[in-house]
Amino acid sequence: MKNHRTWPIALLAFAGMFFLGLDFANAADVPLAQAINKSGRQRMLTQRIVKAYVQVGQGITPQVSRRQLDDAVLLFEAQLLELKKLAPDKRSRESIAHLEQLWRPFKVVATGAVSRSGAERLLAMDDELLNAAHELTLALQNRSASSAGQLVNISGRQRMLSQRLAKYYLLRAWGMDSPAISREIGSARTEFDGALATLRSAPENTEAIRKELDAVALQWEWFQNALGLEGAASYGLIVVNASEAILDSMEVITTRYERLPAR
Repeated sequence: MKNHRTWPIALLAFAGMFFLGLDFANAADVPLAQAINKSGRQRMLTQRIVKAYVQVGQGITPQVSRRQLDDAVLLFEAQLLELKKLAPDKRSRESIAHLEQLWRPFKVVATGAVSRSGAERLLAMDDELLNAAHELTLALQNRSASSAGQLVNISGRQRMLSQRLAKYYLLRAWGMDSPAISREIGSARTEFDGALATLRSAPENTEAIRKELDAVALQWEWFQNALGLEGAASYGLIVVNASEAILDSMEVITTRYERLPAR
């Protein structure tokens, strides 16, 4: 399995290709697929922040988890600023304004002292924040005349589901189990399965994308097995590592879809 201790730094460097060197005066020239990818990554970060927060609370590789949490907050904020520059129409601008409004109180809790009550507050807010990021992604996708836009959206959403599933597993391990959490886990697993099948059958797939998706299918089997482990504290780390492996791969695949030529 990959070493995921360096993943947050790698993600920041990867995302930096999209925001650190950008000339905001020419932001409108950035391909729409990149904006869809970036907005989709915001969905993932809403779940990753809660997951990393809970990892810190449970003492799962505390230093690594703390860095993951801090980096995820930093990346969400940086991408939010860039998306404000990239918004191509009124609907997108309104979606971004709503996302920013929801982000402020969420960030306060995420960057504060870690506690179980803090995790409960984040859990109460994160679905609304996730939905706002999803609405923005759809608004951007609907402006895309290329099939690549839809593939970027679907593939990017798989990143979010990897973090969402691990988040719920860890919350349940922290004693926050409920019928609602069990339903959400089942729903996320079903959605991931269906989306993976859709992506694997996409006629736009290149050989490189097909190979990556085959690898994800194997990782997904391992992840599902990990989600079934309960009891030992070490199982939380197994679930975290499995979710990171899928996240890494889906980040690569989403970028490959983003770079497909327009059709």
